[in-house]
Amino acid sequence: MKRIYFLFLLSSLIFVFFACKSTKVEEVTESPSVEVTEEVAETPVEETEEVEIIDEVIEEDDEVNKEYLRSTNALSEEKVTRQEFEEDKATILQIIAELSEIMEKGDVDAWMTYIDPASIKYYSTPQNIRKAQKKLPDKTRQLYGIGDYFRYVFVPARKRARVDEIRYESKTRVKAVMVKEDESIVVYYNFVKIDGNWLVSIPEL
Repeated sequence: MKRIYFLFLLSSLIFVFFACKSTKVEEVTESPSVEVTEEVAETPVEETEEVEIIDEVIEEDDEVNKEYLRSTNALSEEKVTRQEFEEDKATILQIIAELSEIMEKGDVDAWMTYIDPASIKYYSTPQNIRKAQKKLPDKTRQLYGIGDYFRYVFVPARKRARVDEIRYESKTRVKAVMVKEDESIVVYYNFVKIDGNWLVSIPEL
């Protein structure tokens, strides 16, 4: 009788042990579904940021388009595409940056490589140098050649110059200008395109 009672007690303990174990397995298998729902709920945030970036690009593009129209306004028959305008402006601003360094160094020879041949010829003539000398504020200053013109006329006229935009006179002639608050302009450089290269053209007197 004791043996039967012992066997009954042992089988009861085994049954309780396995029942508890299956309950734990069920609890473990149910948990991951919560995490999946939380991850899915976070996705829509980036759409607003993309819209804001697109709006900024549109506004910037609109400003460039307005500048393009201002720059090409004087052209009648000749047409300059927006891509040509952007390339020309980038090239001209780069040349002006290089000229600024050359003017700081006072390097006449380097400066002359940026000037068109017609301007070099004109300002190398003694008669034309004398005309330039008469326009100097300092009447005691003497100009003896194109090097003096560079040092005492060209450089001082462009100190602290700020070039904002370009204005086309034709596809091969451009003015580099500063735009004032009243929208009037100050011309700091004239450029001419020769054999595909932009060179500074100095107006004759």
